[in-house]
Amino acid sequence: LMNNPAVEPDDLGAPHRAASWRRATEYGGAILVAHDTSEFSYAGEAEREGLSRRGEHQSFHGHFALALAEGEAPVVHGVVGFGAHVIEDGVWLRAIPDRTFLELLVGSERWSDLAAEVRRDAPPGQQIIHVMDREADDYPLMTRLIRQGDDFVIRGLHDRSLMDQEGKLFSALEQTPFSISRTVTLSRRSKRRPPGSRRTHPPRDQRPANLSIRAGRVEIKRPQGVAPFGEPSMILSVVEVVEIDPPEDATPIHWLLLSTLPVTTAEEVCRIVDIYRKRWLIEEFFKSLKTGCAAEKRQARSLWSLLNTVTLLVPIAWRLLLIRTLASCDPTAPAADILDEVELQALRHLARGVKLPLKPSRQQVLLAIARIGGHLKSNGEPGWLVLGRGLERLLDFTEGWRAAMGFAAGVGGAQA
Repeated sequence: LMNNPAVEPDDLGAPHRAASWRRATEYGGAILVAHDTSEFSYAGEAEREGLSRRGEHQSFHGHFALALAEGEAPVVHGVVGFGAHVIEDGVWLRAIPDRTFLELLVGSERWSDLAAEVRRDAPPGQQIIHVMDREADDYPLMTRLIRQGDDFVIRGLHDRSLMDQEGKLFSALEQTPFSISRTVTLSRRSKRRPPGSRRTHPPRDQRPANLSIRAGRVEIKRPQGVAPFGEPSMILSVVEVVEIDPPEDATPIHWLLLSTLPVTTAEEVCRIVDIYRKRWLIEEFFKSLKTGCAAEKRQARSLWSLLNTVTLLVPIAWRLLLIRTLASCDPTAPAADILDEVELQALRHLARGVKLPLKPSRQQVLLAIARIGGHLKSNGEPGWLVLGRGLERLLDFTEGWRAAMGFAAGVGGAQA
């Protein structure tokens, strides 16, 4: 299956994408789509066809689009887009279905290409809000998103020129007073991440943060190097978020957010901030995929077989992320929304020594899954590794359980 040239990652991922869109539309409201890229690195001296080499490692870059629900609860609908790229001599190359590569004019094209695929597959008329980090502060990308009828919240990077004003974006924003104060909880960032990710998003513990916020509308000018693509200017909302009195050893929050969404009220401004705060879920997805599902430990020998492998791991990584985030958000809530009845029966059988009540909570189910993955209470909170092992065992066992139930029902029907 993994090495069969007739098997394509796009076909393998189609059922999960369709189910993700179905979950998203059934949930209702705007659909947030968080985008980001993560490098998948493989050690070893043996050459893997199609991967780029960096020292003793070979790698490819996976660019993902993760559908999320808007609101306080960290509801993850699933992966609705995935593209694979390698970098050779500083040039981004996209892997395409005929097992060759398409050279991108600029690396940022991967963002617009995937956003176009997301819009193509989305239900007609559905509001999509793309959520992206600083690398996506790109005028052509924002132009394409607006043209395809989508909204976005993108963290700003560039001090852009403004229409009909001598100053630039940063100095113009300084003329707007801070008018909103909020306290939010910042998610934890692990130290075990690639060096580039640690530089742009330093490690931190989970902590409360006091934020001061200001917002306005600006008309940014098209950069000279972009012309004649796109309109000469675009009007955007800009929201600046600054942390007040951060801990001495912490990197203070400072976000500059660009958006197509309105900022006429405090509620609308806070909505943009809350949408951007959801972006951390795609970072957690990468941990689930790489650590929980051991995506970088797989021994496939070519880019194409690795892509098939990663695509098959995506639904498991999504499920693992959903279980962990919902259990963290509301640990005492019933577990019926993360496991079905057959999975609960299988979990009771596998998790020997763990007493699950008739209607277990999310946290109780999480700990039981971790237990069958080898977690010990003395080790503290379960991590991605033991949760991934436990969920893999549970899903395999459940499939056997369902098959046995189907066989028993068939035998019973035949005897009747």
